[in-house]
Amino acid sequence: MPSPEQWLPLWQNGLSLRLMVRASRLAIGLSCIMLLLGCLCLGQCTVCSSPSGDAERLNSRQEAPGLERELERANQLAASRSELQIEGYIRRHGLPDMQRNGQGMSYKVWGTPIGQPAKNGVQVAVAYQLELLDGTTCGQADTLAPLEFTLGRRDQPAGLEELIQHMAPGQQGLAIVPPHLGYGLVGDKEAGVPPHACLVYRVYWLRYPKQ
Repeated sequence: MPSPEQWLPLWQNGLSLRLMVRASRLAIGLSCIMLLLGCLCLGQCTVCSSPSGDAERLNSRQEAPGLERELERANQLAASRSELQIEGYIRRHGLPDMQRNGQGMSYKVWGTPIGQPAKNGVQVAVAYQLELLDGTTCGQADTLAPLEFTLGRRDQPAGLEELIQHMAPGQQGLAIVPPHLGYGLVGDKEAGVPPHACLVYRVYWLRYPKQ
């Protein structure tokens, strides 16, 4: 029968063997997990690079330029329609000396200026009238209760602000404005401006209330 001194090395050897077995099992388990994850990733890559996935991406790329061309053509047709309407209004009302701003707006300013021209950042007060091309009034303000706003903050339609930028106190102005410089595709139901409407602004009076 082995002595206690002889049992100790045997017990230590047995413990080391059990630890080695557990470490081996753990390593095998980790290897299996990594192999499984690799298979899953490979499967996803295969799906992503499958012919059907490539075809879908190719179709989406081909459809995008087509949609852009359709939108561009629609914008061109709308701009041409607005231009014809504005030219017709100018002919009907005998306004041959109108100037153009390069964005479809025609305008005219007259009178003797008695101050500096309007510029962005200045608060202005105007008496004006807003009409549709058929003469329907959609908005107005007089000298007793003028429309006041800070020029350049885009609180008002771009067409009105641009007309005022060409004016100075003492002058009057007229502008025929395409939809994109007015109330655009949505219009202003409360004011009676229909969607995609050309507008006529008549500014009779301009002052700078804080000067």
